[in-house]
Amino acid sequence: MAPKTEILFLGATGYLGAGIFTRLLNHPKASEFSITTLVRSTEKGEALKKFNPTLKYAVGSLYDKADYPVIEDLGKKADVVFSVADADYLPWTTALLKGLKARFDATGVAPILIHAVSLLRAYLTRRMLNVFSKSGAGILLFTSDPAGNHSDLDLEDVKAVPPTALHRNVDLAAIAADEAGYVKTYLICPPLIAGLASGPLYDAGLAHRNSIQAPALMRPALDRKQAGVVGDGKGVWAAVHVDDVADTFVLLFDKIISGAPGVGHGWEGYYYLENGELSWNDIASAIGQTLVELDVAKSPEVTSFSKDEISKYFKSEFASSVVSSTCRCKGERARALGWSPKYSVADILAGLKTEVEFLWKKAQAEGKVDITPNYGVDAMLQRFASLSA
Repeated sequence: MAPKTEILFLGATGYLGAGIFTRLLNHPKASEFSITTLVRSTEKGEALKKFNPTLKYAVGSLYDKADYPVIEDLGKKADVVFSVADADYLPWTTALLKGLKARFDATGVAPILIHAVSLLRAYLTRRMLNVFSKSGAGILLFTSDPAGNHSDLDLEDVKAVPPTALHRNVDLAAIAADEAGYVKTYLICPPLIAGLASGPLYDAGLAHRNSIQAPALMRPALDRKQAGVVGDGKGVWAAVHVDDVADTFVLLFDKIISGAPGVGHGWEGYYYLENGELSWNDIASAIGQTLVELDVAKSPEVTSFSKDEISKYFKSEFASSVVSSTCRCKGERARALGWSPKYSVADILAGLKTEVEFLWKKAQAEGKVDITPNYGVDAMLQRFASLSA
């Protein structure tokens, strides 16, 4: 009997990760997999086991160095790692790569690392210096080509992203491991992910359903009872539906384990995902129309947030700049492997209504609109700054 493929999954209860995790549990070859996930509590691990009694779990945190031996040990046992939990914190990544190297040294076979990276790392049009840094060194968001000519097949462009870009430190560590030959790395880079996630883990309350970027405009709109944008709202982002992203992870996984030709890794393993573009005005307009339909607002008009509102809703200049920025790309590498996204921009816009309705029902149940940002930008910047402190 052939040994099972040992899969380590990081981020099983996240907005994106839960959908990918569910697809693995329901995979046609699931009986050939042995899946382990990292959870923050025994309770969470036992809750996940209800969906697959053979699931194994370890308790620990990616952000507690006391748990890094646990992460390293998990890496030593993994044939494949799905990393969908964090894109920019190097210490835990280093522990994982150390474990994966030990796996390679023991087996002679390079483990697979499929890692999620936000396109936020490089292709924003608005420059910001000294956004956050304990050491005084600026953290820079790099200027995008206004025409959006960033293709994942253009290796020169992919390599041109400076090492100080957001998430780039983790990217470079993963690629260095690939170049050293002890890991094969695949970096999936979605831009603006949209869509209300669905599935058993979400139904059980183990994962949150809402996306990140669009609700950053939805929550303020519900609170002020009028759709709004930062600045003129003309910034444009490439967009993709959460289900299309989850499908990409599984497609890539299938191609890798089947030995299909043409599956790039390392520098040729960047996979940008997009199926069209949306402006922040497009998003806000869809929100405004839904507010009227919900009888929350009298007019669908979109207005610019005031300075005080920006401070209230976004907490930092960096966070507000993200929802006024431009981030464009061309996702060609995944399409070359057969990826065919199901959801168009029109579908994504229509789906924003469902997200607004979900947040409004939640606000009614709780008696208030939760305006706490859920995208963790400030925490991300703090982690980045700690690396240079």
